[in-house]
Amino acid sequence: MLALCRPPGSYLPQPYQEEPGGPDEADELRTDASNVASHLAEHDLRHGTSRTDEIPPPLRDGCTEAERDAVRAYARREWRAREERHGVAD
Repeated sequence: MLALCRPPGSYLPQPYQEEPGGPDEADELRTDASNVASHLAEHDLRHGTSRTDEIPPPLRDGCTEAERDAVRAYARREWRAREERHGVAD
């Protein structure tokens, strides 16, 4: 959840090719979070399990930062919807 809430920053290109020394840790975490969020969006599209019904398309190679931000925002909305259902809202 922390990674989904990170402030705007950089993403690694998709597909990512490992480089000597590796990426900046913050960029790697942000990229990993958007990839996980993309899998959630893809799952919800396929199985109709969204609680918020505003599912962005899953990420594809060459995706934009806006597309990555959209899947991360979707994952945050879904998280909040599930938390509210279980009485754990802020």
